[in-house]
Amino acid sequence: MRKTIWMALILLSAVTVSAAEPKFTQKELAYMPATAQIALFKAGIITPSDVLEAQIAQVEQYNGVYNAELRDLEKELNTFNAGKINAICFDRFAEARQAAKAATERYRNGTARRLEGVTVGVKNENSVVGWRVDMGSLVFKNAPLCDDDCPLIERLKNEGAILVFSTTVPELYVSCMTWSRLYGVTRNPWNLAYGVGGSSGGSGAALAAGFCTIATGSDMGGSIRIPSSMNGVYGFKPPFGRVPTSEIAYETLGPLTRTFDDLVLMQDIVAGPHPKTHASLRPKLDYPTEYQPLKGAKVAVCYFPQWLPGGCDKEVNQALDKVVEALKTAGAEVKIINSDWTVQGGKLAIFINGLLSTEMYELIDLAADKQDLLCSNVKPFFKNIKAYSPTALIKATALGGEMHADVQENVFEDGCIALIMPTLVTPFVSAAFQATQDDGAMINGQTIYSNEILLTPIWNLLNRYPVVDMPVTLSSKRVPIGVQIVGNTFDDLAAFRVAAGLSKVIPQMFTGDRFPDFREEK
Repeated sequence: MRKTIWMALILLSAVTVSAAEPKFTQKELAYMPATAQIALFKAGIITPSDVLEAQIAQVEQYNGVYNAELRDLEKELNTFNAGKINAICFDRFAEARQAAKAATERYRNGTARRLEGVTVGVKNENSVVGWRVDMGSLVFKNAPLCDDDCPLIERLKNEGAILVFSTTVPELYVSCMTWSRLYGVTRNPWNLAYGVGGSSGGSGAALAAGFCTIATGSDMGGSIRIPSSMNGVYGFKPPFGRVPTSEIAYETLGPLTRTFDDLVLMQDIVAGPHPKTHASLRPKLDYPTEYQPLKGAKVAVCYFPQWLPGGCDKEVNQALDKVVEALKTAGAEVKIINSDWTVQGGKLAIFINGLLSTEMYELIDLAADKQDLLCSNVKPFFKNIKAYSPTALIKATALGGEMHADVQENVFEDGCIALIMPTLVTPFVSAAFQATQDDGAMINGQTIYSNEILLTPIWNLLNRYPVVDMPVTLSSKRVPIGVQIVGNTFDDLAAFRVAAGLSKVIPQMFTGDRFPDFREEK
């Protein structure tokens, strides 16, 4: 079903091209999946320049002013960039236009590569030659320009992708929503009152707004999956080492896309060992474009009723209900499990202290003498600095071991090929969550001010598990709700199989009336 609409559009255009130029609207071009674009590029029906110009028009229409320094965040929250997305740090449109022309010529002469002419939003973390990585911080706003491409960027470039802009992140990547004193607040295209997630929030928002076709992300505590869920896009947290990244085992790099097919395409390109990176698995895993149907497969589903008192928001539970019905429609056997995992008892602190006891500590250390420039949510890390130690890593490893044993016993040793669970306890998280003392998230009548709203760090502790985050439905406020699909350790293709099966029976975002309308409704 997900291919049918676009293939019909391609065929219709092919029929009419001799009579007149095919007519695609700005919106159709801007949101067109990479797989559909490539087919139309090859057929000579549209060009990469057509798509790029449509997406630049989307940026001009909806993103607002960017590349501004905002020391007064309180002022920004009330007046700056009102009614806009603010997902971009800086653009490279001039270079992108030249690249789009070169890509068009490659399609004409038969030398097009796998992602030729496909636009990419690049998270303000991935190094690109001549680009600046400032980590969303005033402390690093004048960081030197990058002198090389990281492996992920190298692979995208080698396959002809066009890098169009840098996407916003929370300062030092340590918040679950995307705002900073350097770039301001990034807002959700589906509903501007709500957040885009973090730390790959700008990438998620740019996709949802039609600013680019695919985007890069990294995930150290949910930073791909949270934005995926909140923006209605697909995201993949590969197991540690699948995509060349740092030596921090909690971290991985991965794709964000609007469709499952694009997720497969991008992940297949960026995965595999690389000579620059010790932490990369070999041999390369190939991701097929088609997956075995779910008929007869056993899939576990957990609502996590004890994560917080009262469990998840009712609309999150309703989204899981839809997943259960979709699994049954696809012929899968569903096992409902009732995990007693809870965020209570300091487990989240064990994870955070363990994470910041890795190489992540260097970021805190570098900013130690410039705390006056930092955002309010970053400063508390310095008060807790004594907690970052080898002992903290040991505690985090022990907690991960306990959770691994539990999920193995209750899910995979019982024959399930995957576990499906919420991404967030609520979709209703303010765009400026944690920016001020009164900016929390409502859940079951209570206001939560901490990262307890996340169910993602589990799979950074258990970092060998692959997790696909896929969109399921729109909430009553039109903020999307996604779920995590967890495969067994290093079994990426099981998670992809479940996502593929569900994508055929769950109505997909960015089709029909399921597009962002840039409303603002609290």
